[in-house]
Amino acid sequence: MYYDKFKKRFEQEAVLRNLSDRTRKSYWWHIADYGSFCNKDPEHTSTDELRAYFQTMLTDGNHKPGSVKMGYYALRFLFTNIYHKDWAKEYLPTPKVAKTLPLVLSTDEVAHVLMAIDNFKHRTIMMFIYSTGTRVSEAVNIKLKDIDSQRMQVNIQEGKGLKQRKVPLSPVLLDTLREYYKKYRPQYYLFEGAGGKGTHIGVSAIREICRKARYLSLSVKKRYTPHTFRHSFATHHLEQGTNLLVIQRLMGHSDLTNTLKYLHVQQLNSSQVINPLDNLEGLEEICNHK
Repeated sequence: MYYDKFKKRFEQEAVLRNLSDRTRKSYWWHIADYGSFCNKDPEHTSTDELRAYFQTMLTDGNHKPGSVKMGYYALRFLFTNIYHKDWAKEYLPTPKVAKTLPLVLSTDEVAHVLMAIDNFKHRTIMMFIYSTGTRVSEAVNIKLKDIDSQRMQVNIQEGKGLKQRKVPLSPVLLDTLREYYKKYRPQYYLFEGAGGKGTHIGVSAIREICRKARYLSLSVKKRYTPHTFRHSFATHHLEQGTNLLVIQRLMGHSDLTNTLKYLHVQQLNSSQVINPLDNLEGLEEICNHK
């Protein structure tokens, strides 16, 4: 079967190009899915078969927009980096998918959710993500040495794309982390897993924290996830007047476009934004005109 034929080639190329575990797994899923769709070795498929596959993904209702785009990148990676074939982009346009705005909690909703989490370790994890804007994959990999209380910084060593960055350490978070350390005595990773020293809590475990919290914070109707706290971190910074370029740096965005999306979800100060209808001359006469 084609699977065994190039699995090793794929893994080698993925390692050489520093693909994250998540990207590697996602790419491989789409490559295997395409192979099943064609029922043959992808290396022997044509542009027409690729077009048919993308058309099916866009119309069958079983693939989310993000999955369609990931499938496109996965197969382009396969054909250009592993098979060393040309990618006929004029016949294989990048799928246009709807751009959704990030889900954001208000500051009151964040506080309500945190209060609903009774477990101190779990609450500390969510406070950490909200206070630092880290991705879940970054938060689980934070080590004790990454907390720099002298410079009041958190060193994020394993960011997306293996990029490193530093974010400010909140005094409130520092106090909480000190209490957390006294209670749990982590040895290496800040948030250890069930295996103890040398292991860290899993990404799925943090998602489960949020899933359970949704049942305990019934006044918050939004289906929030751990990533929602990262979005909320950026949005609340913007609402407090933090410069967009600073937010870009804190979020670890390589492209400012990724940061600009928070302009669309920030809560505007109604005293500073006046509706043009309210400023029309003769407004009273207009409204009373029969």
